[in-house]
Amino acid sequence: MFSFLRIFTVFLVSFVSFFLILNNFAGAYSSNFEISITIILFSLFSSLVVWRINRKRIKLIAKQTDSFGSVLDNLGEGVLLAGTSGDIAYANESMQRILELKTLKNKNINDLKINALKNMFKNALKDGLFQYEFQMQGKSSNPKWLLGSINRSKTANEIILVINDVTELRANASMRRDFISNLSHELRTPVSVISANAETLVGGAIDNKKDAKTFSKAILHNAERISGLVSDLIDLSRIDYGEIHLDLSELNVCDVVKIVKDSQYSSAKRKGININFIEKQLPNVLADRAAVERIMTNLLDNAIKYTKANDEGEVEIEVKKEKKFIKVLVKDLGIGIHSSDQELVFKRFYRTPDARASQKTGSGLGLAIVKNLTISLGGQVGVMKNMHKGSTFWFTLPIYNS
Repeated sequence: MFSFLRIFTVFLVSFVSFFLILNNFAGAYSSNFEISITIILFSLFSSLVVWRINRKRIKLIAKQTDSFGSVLDNLGEGVLLAGTSGDIAYANESMQRILELKTLKNKNINDLKINALKNMFKNALKDGLFQYEFQMQGKSSNPKWLLGSINRSKTANEIILVINDVTELRANASMRRDFISNLSHELRTPVSVISANAETLVGGAIDNKKDAKTFSKAILHNAERISGLVSDLIDLSRIDYGEIHLDLSELNVCDVVKIVKDSQYSSAKRKGININFIEKQLPNVLADRAAVERIMTNLLDNAIKYTKANDEGEVEIEVKKEKKFIKVLVKDLGIGIHSSDQELVFKRFYRTPDARASQKTGSGLGLAIVKNLTISLGGQVGVMKNMHKGSTFWFTLPIYNS
């Protein structure tokens, strides 16, 4: 296109120049040779001007094309352009990442060995716009869910395919369903106990002081359990939405650990469990005191709860420096946590099969709060199974840098 315009423009300018020179300036030249030289110079000058204009236009179009390609490559969605034969003309980096392919250049949709894409391509050729959600087994162990939208362009006669990875969205939807189911289960038991005991009292047991006291205690205990569950849910929700205020300041972790240890002394003593902690001189951390106390209380409470009473009962707390963080470890001699459950224990309402079998009370929200608070403070959290018995829960906090 540009070459044709250039040739046409040069020809037109040369013709006009020649015409003007012959009619107006012929007397000024001594020979036809001088006239020819003038025409050639005019032509060269005109050609140079046109070439410069076209070069600028080409650079501008190339720059716009690169910018558009860069935008497509940085989209989260996979974008693919193909002809009606299935030959792929363009695919952005997201499409290659989603389909887990190194390159899609010079390939055909029918050769990708993804049946869902073949069916979508056939439907697009037949009906135009077509949407389909399908599952694809990638190189990873877990399959991914993809939502594809394909359409046939009437003007360009090409196929445009857009794919979104909706695996995380599906997982979140599943988590919400599980959350509601678990919440209903956790509330059903204490509500049922309260209802049953209240009916018994109304039925005449209130006249017997001894029975009335027993049933009233049961009602009070389960009411406190519901109150604690609701309180944990509110705290967790506030942490998730960033509504909880964290007063970050220089803090000595060993001081906080000692306070929490002393507060748990009575519950540990009732079970004949010793809490071992040796203070160390370590750098201070940047953290919120109340949040660290909450994290430490939840971990220590779990350690005491799941360590058997008077059975060499011992809980060990260790604090140490690890690179730019202070790491706190809470080691127990409880039932332990299998490797398959270690990634799940920090999810809301999740309790291991062994924990459920032990009949220990708990909302299943304590460790979720621990994880969210630790992340909010800029640290990490985890768990590992001890070599012989029990588990070790740990969390890190960033060292204070003045």
